[in-house]
Amino acid sequence: MNRSLQQDLDVDADTAVSPPIWLVIVGVTVLGTALPVGLHYRAHGVVNGHHVALAFFFWLNVIIALWEICLFRHIDLIRRQYEGFVRDYRGRELDRVIELFTSRVPLRRVLATETWAEIWSSYSLFDESYADKRSFGFLIDIGNGFTTLLPSLLFLYGMTFQVLPARALGIIGLVMSYQMLYGTLVYFASFVLNGRFRGHRPFDLAIFVGLSNGLWTVFPIWAIGVSIWMIYNDSYAIFVGG
Repeated sequence: MNRSLQQDLDVDADTAVSPPIWLVIVGVTVLGTALPVGLHYRAHGVVNGHHVALAFFFWLNVIIALWEICLFRHIDLIRRQYEGFVRDYRGRELDRVIELFTSRVPLRRVLATETWAEIWSSYSLFDESYADKRSFGFLIDIGNGFTTLLPSLLFLYGMTFQVLPARALGIIGLVMSYQMLYGTLVYFASFVLNGRFRGHRPFDLAIFVGLSNGLWTVFPIWAIGVSIWMIYNDSYAIFVGG
């Protein structure tokens, strides 16, 4: 087949199956939460509020952990993209975010780490530390990515299938959740004390900085409470009540 014709066909195929990035993220989050909730209902006959909340959060943390590994892998690319975005989007940073999440990604690129690196170069418009591998923000997030990915999956699975004694899984949940809460609070303090909020509209900060850090404050506190209950009672009963 003619090379040019093949390239045209490849472009047409990519265009035909290229969902917007926001839809990919929402779809993966919803399906990744619904699957363990469905398995839990099948195993125990209940939909439990603690289980649903932590299934959502720990699956979301799995997604973010994978993005944080992309941050580690592509920090130089992120820095170059950030420098271009600063020139083009200074004063209208939220426009860059909207463009990112409404842009379309071919399905064959969904698993490409470079695709998700752009999340960080866009976030860097609000906090340039994510384009600097010497910063606390960069280091705390890649630390979260590498250290909480597998424990999140273990807790997500263990809530239903009880592969460890409840006390053991509770200890894992407590340590992991405390780590995430501590890192979030220190990061947010660094963001405020270093004045990185200056020059940004409060609404933009609330949407892109406040919401993300709020999730990693509320849900780790929730998970800490549940984990302490599991340790104290050495029981999974907290997940099987209606």
